[in-house]
Amino acid sequence: MQKLSTTRLTSVVAIGAFGLLAACSPKADETLDTLATTPPAPATTPTVDVAWTDANVLDVLTVANQGEIDYSQIAAEKASNASVKKYAQKMVKEHGTMLEAVKGLASRLGVTPAANDKANDLKEEAAKDITDLNAKTGADFDKEFIDEQIDMHQETLDLLGDLDGRTTNADLKAAIAEAKPKVQAHLDEAKAIKDQID
Repeated sequence: MQKLSTTRLTSVVAIGAFGLLAACSPKADETLDTLATTPPAPATTPTVDVAWTDANVLDVLTVANQGEIDYSQIAAEKASNASVKKYAQKMVKEHGTMLEAVKGLASRLGVTPAANDKANDLKEEAAKDITDLNAKTGADFDKEFIDEQIDMHQETLDLLGDLDGRTTNADLKAAIAEAKPKVQAHLDEAKAIKDQID
């Protein structure tokens, strides 16, 4: 993302410089009056953090829950440890319920979730995590799943705090507040299972 922004900024500066040179070059039949030329307007730096909408917040909540469901479904089938398998089944069920609540809220608000960079990053991260998990078997699989669950739920807690600051909608804020203790409970349970299987 930073590389893309730098490339865009470099392109804008180069185009602006070319345009400035072309505009300042006297034509064959004109003389240049240096006192009459106006200085170029200062270059503006593109903003990196684009304002979020409630549609963006809803999409991030949708993507986060769907990613958790997709990831946990694999462990619900392939985990060899009974505690890990049971936990994975619980994640599929509880994040499925949370996903339905987000969809219901979007419908009640009349808002269609709209993707942004954060939602796209979450999708890419989930796809990579699924690929990594599928490469494991047996105890290594169980350990990878639980370790990633701890990371995912900690990231989700941080994300919920960030999302709360990106909306003023009371219903969305209430949904985020309701999700936080559930995600914390999932994190605590994953840590307890990690202690058992390590």
